[in-house]
Amino acid sequence: MKQSPTLLINHACSELGAALATAAAPRFRLALASDDRHRGNEACAALHREGCEALFLECQPGNARDCQRGVERVLRRWSQLDSVINLPAFLSLGPFEATRSSDWEHLISAQLLDTVNLCQSAISAMRRQEQGGRILNVVPQFGLLPGPLSAAQSATSAAIVALGESLHSEVHHRGIHVSTLVLPLYQETPGFLHTSDPLTEARFQRKIARSPVTLPELGKALLEALDNDEVVQTASRHTHERWRRKRWFRKRWERTVRELGAKYRR
Repeated sequence: MKQSPTLLINHACSELGAALATAAAPRFRLALASDDRHRGNEACAALHREGCEALFLECQPGNARDCQRGVERVLRRWSQLDSVINLPAFLSLGPFEATRSSDWEHLISAQLLDTVNLCQSAISAMRRQEQGGRILNVVPQFGLLPGPLSAAQSATSAAIVALGESLHSEVHHRGIHVSTLVLPLYQETPGFLHTSDPLTEARFQRKIARSPVTLPELGKALLEALDNDEVVQTASRHTHERWRRKRWFRKRWERTVRELGAKYRR
């Protein structure tokens, strides 16, 4: 009997991670990586009750050794690693001068370094097993559409987009496909949004509340993106249209974000 492919989900204990696991469970054996042991074990138990194979991997943010151990556990359990999805850990927003060095370090560790470390471990494993694999890195829309109050998040997400493009060119000939999916704002649990001040919190909570995108839709979009051969993808038509306006009507785009920045910083 042919075994189901394996999927490792990083930051799997978020609401988005739960939506993705639900969408992926009929097709994959799932490894759920997170620093939240309690929620991770609960998620695996729920999947087991549904007759799905699941494994929890405890991984601290930015810890390269934890990523390596997690990949090794997947290989010992199932002898293969077919796909990896790196979800964002949180969304960090606020005025540039109010963003502390510790906030930058936490964001870089929990998102950029976590993505780098897991990509490195996964690519090494996929090369050894000689059957290729797929890696999908997921970032908030500020990686393509930087704007006011998003300097740290934009810099981190843009670095992940560039990382994916570089890795795609480097390992594609080995059958390993690396791509990036850009997510719009979407409704999440309150802990997902990290802001430096109450006003920024209120502004973006209103934006998030108005988002028409649902978590089940994003879960399905993530699986579709995993099979898509485009290097950079968008999960929302609205995000894609804004990206096109930025590329083709650059001066108009810059004027718009300057006006928005002036409004936010009055």
